Amino acid sequence: MITISKKNPPSANEIKIFLLNIKFKLPEGFIEFFSQSDGGFIRSENIYIELWPLTEIVELNKKYEVEKYAPDYFVFGSDGGGTAYCIEKKSANICDMQFIGMPDDVSVICKSFDEFLINPSLV
Repeated sequence: MITISKKNPPSANEIKIFLLNIKFKLPEGFIEFFSQSDGGFIRSENIYIELWPLTEIVELNKKYEVEKYAPDYFVFGSDGGGTAYCIEKKSANICDMQFIGMPDDVSVICKSFDEFLINPSLV
């Protein structure tokens, strides 16, 4: 059974600030989820995904130097280990890749954030 643990939602101003800081299309359902929950966790017997807080995603991408090492991607979460979950900026597809060696090993998971939430077993 898959569970999604949500956090308190960000404010309308925090969402506005986030949207002003990105210059690419978001996958369908992304902003809808993050307007209801400032990050969260997806868990099942075999899955653990931490969705980073919307209020921290831009800073975390800077901290991990995503723009330097994987400029075509925007990371929004991880498995708590070596796997990053990200948006391909050009297509808005949701992908996974290893933090070390990014983006040499990118795999497309799905085309919408809704699909990602409904079926994280694709991961």
